[in-house]
Amino acid sequence: YYWLQCSFHMTPSCSEHFLTSGFCFFFFWDCCPDYDLVGGDQLNCHFGSILHTTGLQYRDFIHVSFHDKVYELPFLVALDHRKESVVVAVRGTMSLQDVLTDLSAESEVLDVECEVQDRLAHKGISQAARYVYRRLINDGILSQAFSIAPEYRLVIVGHSLGGGAAALLATMLRAAYPQVRCYAFSPPRGLWSKALHEYSQSFIVSLVLGKDVIPRLSVTNLEDLKRRILRVVAHCNKPKYKILLHGLWYELFGGNPNNFPTELDGGDQEVLTQPLLGEQSLLTRWSPAYSFSSDSPLDSSPKYPPLYPPGRIIHLQEEGASGRFGCCSAAHYSAKWSHEAEFSKILIGPKMLTDHMPDILMRALDSVVSDRAACVSCPAQGVSGVDVA
Repeated sequence: YYWLQCSFHMTPSCSEHFLTSGFCFFFFWDCCPDYDLVGGDQLNCHFGSILHTTGLQYRDFIHVSFHDKVYELPFLVALDHRKESVVVAVRGTMSLQDVLTDLSAESEVLDVECEVQDRLAHKGISQAARYVYRRLINDGILSQAFSIAPEYRLVIVGHSLGGGAAALLATMLRAAYPQVRCYAFSPPRGLWSKALHEYSQSFIVSLVLGKDVIPRLSVTNLEDLKRRILRVVAHCNKPKYKILLHGLWYELFGGNPNNFPTELDGGDQEVLTQPLLGEQSLLTRWSPAYSFSSDSPLDSSPKYPPLYPPGRIIHLQEEGASGRFGCCSAAHYSAKWSHEAEFSKILIGPKMLTDHMPDILMRALDSVVSDRAACVSCPAQGVSGVDVA
């Protein structure tokens, strides 16, 4: 699929960039006046970089917005004539305003027309998606696009924060555009309820690379990680400075974490099930997944209920070892459909941050596509029957 091949193209010479799915925005100076542009002059944007990245023409762009505030994300609308699609691309986290949107992790009911009863969603991302929705509908941007290409279908893409917003936006637009498809690249796990996760599987596909921390990131998962780290460190029989030094070495250069000192005194695993003295929860109320006494208020609704990722999930995994930053040219990747439960815990590793970078994801996608193209006639080996309509 086109967006899986052209997304996230990044060159080392680009010092300023915006991250998005389907398109990577690289900006410098001057903007083309032939399309609907919002906020470009103030952000010193160069439209030529977008053209180079996407391979599209000036006339293919309907609207480009660089407006960036809390709950208000940059996005663009363009026509992809090769795939006969109207494409909406939403940018990911790049500014302090975007970080504040990420951190608005309370849940709110998603205002959307669907049969799902439990419609809780991440507040910050929900508000950002609502902003893009209002712009697309109230400003007539989508109407303009489909007046030019009425037979095209709607495709929504985004990376990271933009991936979560794209999934919510696709759900909001599905009543008016039943054939909408969404491709969320490295979206956050803590996006919406289990019911919406199941509802979205017919029109949303998420892509996750390796041990990327963002598709495993939620408030409840952070609470779980904190408890695990506190208990292992508290009961480890090695000096803490050695653990720290080994951890820094592992983060910088990789290696086998099984060789690092995490032994427990006497091998007593039962002690790990007991709460540490003075341990405080990251949540304002107890998580349903964590209870060590009958006094835990599990009957009350938590402020941060468990949230889930969007749609079906394709997990890209590296086959064999490569360099610390995935710079080995011989690296090969496999793709498989994965259940959301496989991303229910944060994994610590040297690539947990770099696997989130769009250029590395682009390289992994190129590897999967090229390997599959080279073996069209043989059984799908390593891709586990992955096919995206």
